[in-house]
Amino acid sequence: LRVKGKNRKQRALFIVDKLYDNLIAYLSHPQSPKRNTDPLFPVESGKAISNDRVQKKIKEYCKEAGIKERITPHVLRHFFATEMYHANVPLDAIQAMMGHDKMAETAVYIKVPDQFKEEALVQLTINERMSWE
Repeated sequence: LRVKGKNRKQRALFIVDKLYDNLIAYLSHPQSPKRNTDPLFPVESGKAISNDRVQKKIKEYCKEAGIKERITPHVLRHFFATEMYHANVPLDAIQAMMGHDKMAETAVYIKVPDQFKEEALVQLTINERMSWE
């Protein structure tokens, strides 16, 4: 799926099969966008859905799900990057999926729990000890 992101930057968006199937079904609907240049999720006026409206929808869904934390699209990006990192996805792949030019931009999105840092230090200590013997 090709999308225009921030600063009208185009990139490929990789999606899971189930989402792909749902998009195909959505696009086959008579009222779905017809041209590649049409917004994928238009509002009543035919224009693209606004950031505010997306935020309101997320808030509605969170309320329905009983989620009390404030969830924003930005929070979802952080969650996505962190989950990919914890699933051992290579950092350069996460960077590409996030649409970042620099690894430093991606690093801001990844939260590494203190437990992981401690485990890394222990592992380093074990490796150091082994190399000294």
